[in-house]
Amino acid sequence: MSLSIRALALTSCCAVSLVAAPASAQVSSSLQQVALGAIKGQTVTLGAPSPTSQGLNLVDGAITEWAAPFTLTVAWDVTNSPTTTVKLVGYFPTPSQALTFGTSYIPSSSIEASVDNGLTWTPVTSNAVGGIGSAGGSVVLYTSAPTDGANKTGSAAVTFKVRLNLTAGPATLAGIYAGTFYLMAIAN
Repeated sequence: MSLSIRALALTSCCAVSLVAAPASAQVSSSLQQVALGAIKGQTVTLGAPSPTSQGLNLVDGAITEWAAPFTLTVAWDVTNSPTTTVKLVGYFPTPSQALTFGTSYIPSSSIEASVDNGLTWTPVTSNAVGGIGSAGGSVVLYTSAPTDGANKTGSAAVTFKVRLNLTAGPATLAGIYAGTFYLMAIAN
């Protein structure tokens, strides 16, 4: 074979070898996507009151104040809203029996709260707020500014006093009266 035919045969052989070798090119699938989201729930928290309990000597026909004011902290992280406020609601579940001794009762209308250090007193006779409290046995102890802008996250130390006003009755039996004043915060 002549040299040019050998070169042609060698070239053809090499060309066939190169074409027959497996390709190493990258192969990919079609593009797919996943939608992601994140939600941070609103929170309203209430710290434990201090003190957690108190007693007093009640006197028929008189006003008697529990000795120390109660203090607790309300904190919130809520959605931005010019109409939403955070409220602290105090209530008795059964207003006609706020304090009890056997079958003798002192109603919530005889119990008053003050959030301004005793300058004004409000009887615990309001209705529930946003489902918190009881009909005729609730009182709002704190209301925040609207929760928009910088106030959507905040906290407040709330101090309130409580007194027993028996100037209009009822006459009570001698004994130890007990009751629970519930506290709950709400954003609405």
